[in-house]
Amino acid sequence: MRAQGGRARRRYDPDPMAGLSPSDLAPGLLLGEGVEIGEGVLIGGHAIIHSGVKIGAGARVGDHAQIRDGARIGAGSTVGSYVSVDPGVVIGERVSIQTRCYITGGTRVEDDVFVGPGVTLTNDNTMDRHGPEFEFEGPLLRRACRVGGGSTICPGIEVGEEAFVAAGAVVSADVPARALVMGVPARVVREVPDSDLLQRWR
Repeated sequence: MRAQGGRARRRYDPDPMAGLSPSDLAPGLLLGEGVEIGEGVLIGGHAIIHSGVKIGAGARVGDHAQIRDGARIGAGSTVGSYVSVDPGVVIGERVSIQTRCYITGGTRVEDDVFVGPGVTLTNDNTMDRHGPEFEFEGPLLRRACRVGGGSTICPGIEVGEEAFVAAGAVVSADVPARALVMGVPARVVREVPDSDLLQRWR
């Protein structure tokens, strides 16, 4: 993985033959080799956690979630039911990823981020029309930003600290810190007020 302009850029080629084994930690759970699970982690039924994944203490993984090779889930974070987390994704602490989200390869999610249900993060503007040297570039979600349900975040987009993406938005340009954006394509409509910042709710 390379960092360029604060964004995670990753070329990944996970081993599809990496072994998965049943585990008695949850009904139907499959675990890959070298998975690290912190103290107090709760895992739902029929989740699949691939090789080299690290899950921090107190995190929660929902039913039927899939966490791919080498991903990192921070302490106290939630990966909801039917969420798919691609290889090498880094998710910070106290992050909430709701049901049926797709967290694409190359994504970095900082601490205290909220991702609403059905959000799609993308990493390939060519839609598979590229050579083997192509580097996938996932979005960067900065600390305490919030992404509303059903939104789509385009490749390489940065959503700024404490920004707010309204439900159903298509985000094709970087979102400034504390900006509230909505629409297709998403546009800035106002600033997140002081009363709505995370520090007021902790």
